[in-house]
Amino acid sequence: MEVTLPTMLSDLTQAYDNLESVKVLVTTFIDEKEICKKILHVSSAKDIIGQSQAQHMGCVLDRLLKYNTDFMEYIDVDNEVDVKDFDRFHIFLSARGPPMETSLGEIRQNQSTITTEEQSQPLRSLLKRKAPQILKEYETTGTLSVPSRKLLVKTCIGDLVERCGYYPLSAEKLTVAKSIITTFPSLSVRVAGQGEGFEHYYDPVSHCGFLETKLRNLRRNLDQGQRRYKKRKVTNDCGEDKKLRQEDGNTSSTDEWVTLIKRLRPSAENLPTIMSGMEETYTSRRAWISKDSPTAAEIFREYPRFLDLPSLLDLEFGKLTGGKADLFLRKWEASIIPKLKSVAALETRMSSLLKDFEEKTEDEACYTALVVLTHLLPPVGASRCSLKSAITHLVDFALPGTSIASLCSDPEASSTTHQPQLICIGDLKSATRQYIIVAKNDKVTIPLNDGLTCAVDKLFKLYWVCNLSYPAPLGSVFTFFEFVYDLPLSTQRKTKVLELIAQIKACK
Repeated sequence: MEVTLPTMLSDLTQAYDNLESVKVLVTTFIDEKEICKKILHVSSAKDIIGQSQAQHMGCVLDRLLKYNTDFMEYIDVDNEVDVKDFDRFHIFLSARGPPMETSLGEIRQNQSTITTEEQSQPLRSLLKRKAPQILKEYETTGTLSVPSRKLLVKTCIGDLVERCGYYPLSAEKLTVAKSIITTFPSLSVRVAGQGEGFEHYYDPVSHCGFLETKLRNLRRNLDQGQRRYKKRKVTNDCGEDKKLRQEDGNTSSTDEWVTLIKRLRPSAENLPTIMSGMEETYTSRRAWISKDSPTAAEIFREYPRFLDLPSLLDLEFGKLTGGKADLFLRKWEASIIPKLKSVAALETRMSSLLKDFEEKTEDEACYTALVVLTHLLPPVGASRCSLKSAITHLVDFALPGTSIASLCSDPEASSTTHQPQLICIGDLKSATRQYIIVAKNDKVTIPLNDGLTCAVDKLFKLYWVCNLSYPAPLGSVFTFFEFVYDLPLSTQRKTKVLELIAQIKACK
């Protein structure tokens, strides 16, 4: 049998293609309905899109999803994603839409070129028709109350679902988020100079925000036939990010300093030596706390001077955060409390909390602000508890005359949380009141001789110095404290915090 040159070239080309291609499983959906599931030989994600569109002429690309083995979910990807053997994809096509040659990258590029005026006008027009009170409130106050923000999100999502269905493209949600910030500039939030200001409405990286939350809540009520994905339980074992660890090689020298610090009693003549010892042991102490996660009791047994010299918490926190130890004291009473009061005044449900605010003492005003904060940032998820009890995880009260030792030993003592908290012995108006940091599980008490603002400052610093998790019901409140200290926001549940930050920044 004679083999011609063209035949040889064709066979070689086919063999080369087979070597370059990989085998993937592709499930195709058209207008939200599963059409087929096939094994395809492809060389790239673009090849998946091209073959799928070729098999279903007249359809256009909606979304491409790839199965992620880490999260056990299908996640959005673009046409540049890597494709390997036995990867699984879901491709969503629509029977109508933009021209077939429009790719995912082109759609996103087109979205980014929309002008500011084009972004804001459709939303303004929508609100004039369906929720004009939102525009009126913004023109009057320069910001939006929580009920108005919820109505804004509800209106935007209602319009988006009407236009694009219950599973809109990421680019479409991004456009809505940007249009909100363009129409209402004071709602923009950039923490520590990061982001573009719209991420608390929709973050295309983490797929979180008010818009995404509203969409997910709507999908919960869909019939099974309308759902794109099946529900499944996913275990989330996310731990806290650990700080950079650095081992101190001079172990013997460190041990000598630790022993000396333990022996020295706090006094004016010993203070310089204690300060030097804490400085010399800083690196090894931080490495130990970060690596081994000791309890508060273990930390204070090793470094007992934290207990009788609480000012050492300020120094340790300052070194940890690059000199931000005094930000809370500078900003809380002078700037944050007045703005929290202004934000709370927009909420009729909080009018009783603000009654006679101007006549309160400094500690009473601080406590009222903390209560307001727990109402603006209420407990969520598995940590949900009543608003009345939420504040007790931060500040609780004990009767005048209560001994400090009994706060840990007496099972009836006023301690409602497993995490360290503040206990005020006496009344906020009493001249003899005293604040104590109490870690009941660790049998640790740290008496303080300051007012409530300084006590809250010391408590927050203790959490950082001892590398402790925040009290679950007050995760958002402590995250707001991070904003006051100008620290990166650590929690994943920060959408409500970002909204409050936007309202705080909008207050004059």
